[in-house]
Amino acid sequence: METFSKGLKWLGQKFWILLRVFGFMVLAVLPDAILDLSTSQWAQWGAALLSVGILVLMYWRAEKNGIKIWDSNVLTWKGLGLVVLTFAVAQLFKHLGYYIMELQGIEETSNELELTKLLENIPFWLAFVRIACQAAITEEIIVRGYLFKKLFEKHKILGFVVSGLIFAFLHGPTDLGSWIIYASPGFLMAYLYYKTDYLIYPMAVHFINNAWSVVAFYYF
Repeated sequence: METFSKGLKWLGQKFWILLRVFGFMVLAVLPDAILDLSTSQWAQWGAALLSVGILVLMYWRAEKNGIKIWDSNVLTWKGLGLVVLTFAVAQLFKHLGYYIMELQGIEETSNELELTKLLENIPFWLAFVRIACQAAITEEIIVRGYLFKKLFEKHKILGFVVSGLIFAFLHGPTDLGSWIIYASPGFLMAYLYYKTDYLIYPMAVHFINNAWSVVAFYYF
């Protein structure tokens, strides 16, 4: 009876984590829902303020749930080196994915097409808040923090695989090349988080990637 009770408690805890993940995923896309309805100045400011609010809320909840985020060592040479190295390896896999897509006659991923459509209708400052900051931070909290850290806390290998594949799935891959483009950074950032135990490291990698995409779209 005691074993059964523990099993139910364990299932309840995991189910509660999944509910929070689902709720956070819905919250994370609300700014896009506003911008789908309108791209007026009022809508843009509303989406920006909502993005900041969601970011702060999820950061606070993550810390309250034992998901450590900030580590001052990220600003040391070793910390910066880990971030840069992970970003560089992710870029190599990204180029491999694009090469495979090119062989298949595919130019862009479905995620890039959707992102381009969004960026064409909003100013740089809003894209930076929504894509470079909010998306990078909230996706790491959801996928690496809750799914990898909390859901698979005692099954790290399974956590690597599942969180990496879910991260890729959230970016809508449609072929082998796009799966490589999005799954590989998912695995790499999960490993970086595993080695450091602080989300700031994968967040930094994710931020650099997204910020560069936004800057490149508007200025190159």
